[in-house]
Amino acid sequence: MSVTDVKAKAPKKASSKKITKAQEAALKIALEAAAVEYVPLSDLVKSPLNVRSIPYSVDSVRGLADSIETLGLLQNLIVHTLADGQSGVAAGGRRLTALQLLAQEGRLAADHTVMVKRVSDDIAALASVAENEQRAPPCIPPSRLQVSVRWQGRGKTPAQTGDALGFGSRHVQRMLKLANLAPSLMEKLAQDELTVEQCQALCLEDDPARQVEVFENVKAS
Repeated sequence: MSVTDVKAKAPKKASSKKITKAQEAALKIALEAAAVEYVPLSDLVKSPLNVRSIPYSVDSVRGLADSIETLGLLQNLIVHTLADGQSGVAAGGRRLTALQLLAQEGRLAADHTVMVKRVSDDIAALASVAENEQRAPPCIPPSRLQVSVRWQGRGKTPAQTGDALGFGSRHVQRMLKLANLAPSLMEKLAQDELTVEQCQALCLEDDPARQVEVFENVKAS
């Protein structure tokens, strides 16, 4: 691998498409049609379709937890059913984290029931993208890689994955080339410390440990 591949000037980033009007309409219809359910908190986990990779700030979670303790949960979570029977939270991750904090501190029972709406996997992924586009700071586009990989594993084409996640099919294909990227380098990508192109160069090494070694050597040179 050429050192210049990793140290090259940062190219312009791939732009993400916003959710289309048709997708917004489909999401709105699906959420309106979904019935409200009440699920034990202990059955709720973060969905693998949740595109957010940036941790929530401690202050924001604690502030929300205090609000939920006082006022209750004012907005339902969006979930889908996971293979193990648990309910994956695709939209409402910060609310889930706040509820879990309350349970950890003994301020809420672990079997406390939580208001949710259950949707299909496809709608859950779309809901997660829509929610994160509304947040500040927004979801970092490369963090959608994991969702892209999972969708490909379910037989989705790059075009279908791109339509659901707000990217063109070519960008999805570029993201999929990073499936074997070392977790520490993935975090640097999410934080804009590395570009997609630099990570693709590092992925020419199949071994994640070797990828990190190459990166550290280049950084030190």
